[in-house]
Amino acid sequence: MLKEYTIKDICPALSKQVLNYVCPLEKIDQIGLAWPHKRNFYSITWFTEGNGTAIIDFAEYSIQPNRIFLTSPEQIHNHLYSNDAKGYVLMFDKAVAAQLGIAVHSPYIDLSCEKTPLLKLVIENMINKNVTSGIEIDLSYFYSLISEEMHEVETDHKEKSTLLSQFKELILSKNIKFQSMEQYANSLQVSLASLNDLCHKFAGSSAKQFLLELKIAEAKRLLVYSQLSVSTIAYHLGFEDPSYFSRIFKKKVILSPSVFLEKFRQ
Repeated sequence: MLKEYTIKDICPALSKQVLNYVCPLEKIDQIGLAWPHKRNFYSITWFTEGNGTAIIDFAEYSIQPNRIFLTSPEQIHNHLYSNDAKGYVLMFDKAVAAQLGIAVHSPYIDLSCEKTPLLKLVIENMINKNVTSGIEIDLSYFYSLISEEMHEVETDHKEKSTLLSQFKELILSKNIKFQSMEQYANSLQVSLASLNDLCHKFAGSSAKQFLLELKIAEAKRLLVYSQLSVSTIAYHLGFEDPSYFSRIFKKKVILSPSVFLEKFRQ
């Protein structure tokens, strides 16, 4: 089972558990952490120098200057970056995220050069306060600044993005086990053609492929983080035939569920 960390676990210098904390990347005890691992809080990691690879939920992203990674609780983390990497880490729990309306929709953001001086000023101000609470206003302002760097979307696009999130929730719901794409579309009150168009636009695949990719990603998490058997995971994700699930998993991942688990835990 993967180790799950709190903010205090990530920052041993803290004397108690805290709701949020900001510090330079160099202050994080990277060597003492188990990689990969999970966290019970949100994090925003801004790399100002260095290179390497960030692995979030088994997807690999290159680390480069002025790239900010955003992660949420329950995601699986693995970082492989150079010793000279520098930057900042903002950590905050679910309650703070809910209070400030912070949500993670993209794994990373690439900052424009003209905005970095202001962002650095805001984050250094948080660090200089040397407190573990009372920085919510600064944190909210920082998030609003980087949010502007996210893909600019019109209101109609935002509504469609919300619809995609609802589709994702239906797919992973423990209480809903639809057997056809038409049932998903009906529940979302859209036509199947509209649902396919939505997935193609925002996820680059058909609704069925989006569903399978999402279930495979969830299967990876359950294989590594839970003690459930492959058969139980298959049933949990709505596959009536575990052998069919294993074939789909191997087709998507190139490895069988058991080989994937053995390789990942090593």
